[in-house]
Amino acid sequence: MSLSLIASQVSVLFILLGIGLILKKVNLITDELNKGLSSLIIYATLPALIITSMNYEFSKDMFTNGMKVLGIGFFVYLFVLLLGFIFSKVFHIENPQKGVYLFLLMFSNVGFMGYPITEVVFGKIGVFYAAIFNIWFNILIWTLGVLLLNPKKKNNLNFKSLLNPGTISLFIGFFLFIFSLKLPKPLFMALDSLGKATTPLAMMVVGSLLGDVKISNIIKNKKLLIVSLLRLIIIPLTVLLLLLPFNLEETIMGVIVLIVSMPSAANAAIFARRYDSDYSLASQGVFITTLFSIVSIPLIIFIMSM
Repeated sequence: MSLSLIASQVSVLFILLGIGLILKKVNLITDELNKGLSSLIIYATLPALIITSMNYEFSKDMFTNGMKVLGIGFFVYLFVLLLGFIFSKVFHIENPQKGVYLFLLMFSNVGFMGYPITEVVFGKIGVFYAAIFNIWFNILIWTLGVLLLNPKKKNNLNFKSLLNPGTISLFIGFFLFIFSLKLPKPLFMALDSLGKATTPLAMMVVGSLLGDVKISNIIKNKKLLIVSLLRLIIIPLTVLLLLLPFNLEETIMGVIVLIVSMPSAANAAIFARRYDSDYSLASQGVFITTLFSIVSIPLIIFIMSM
């Protein structure tokens, strides 16, 4: 990886984030528009990006690497869950706050930040491996994630939610890859153009979310600051150190570390509101980890390039 090139490209992403924040502050991005853009990304541009990123000729090496990524993903999520339980025990945190903190630690912002930044650093092949790694994200967020933010423990699990745009586009892309099927050129070009809109739209949406919260209310919460340190620095560096002895390909290891270095998923606030958990705490967690990620993500990329 060329560090100067990556630094330049990543800085573009955070400039887009800053533009989104400014547009929110001057009310050009309203709450209604924000919701609409989020839906557009989730249901259109991101699935298009995933499908086109998996439109490769079948390769035994790529398939084997993909299975490695999937296997490593299982243990990464297991490790983060264990870390979250240790954190809650040490600080004697009870529900509903316990579930919120665990959610903030376990689930990173793969959609709005993970895929765009991975594509900038590793290209389309990076998105290919990121999509496979995130199979666990799509499964766990609709099962364990719901339980964590459902303090009343009602039967709110909806396994139909596993069939979401992320998993459907992944299955389509993987089907095309396994059978070496090429999309018709006009269709591929249309989806490719649509997928390219993911990065600017997603970063501006993330930036607009930062325009709603007062930092002074968050800095006072020491537990959130510790969660931010764990989420953005400790977890990715620990994963990097644990993977080093396995001599994985640079792209595979880099994609995994980069994905787990993303800030907490915006789903934390969405799910917390839906299931009557601590919505304020979830929103603050998403905000502070996203804000600090402006510094932490370039730092993680720099460390990986050494």
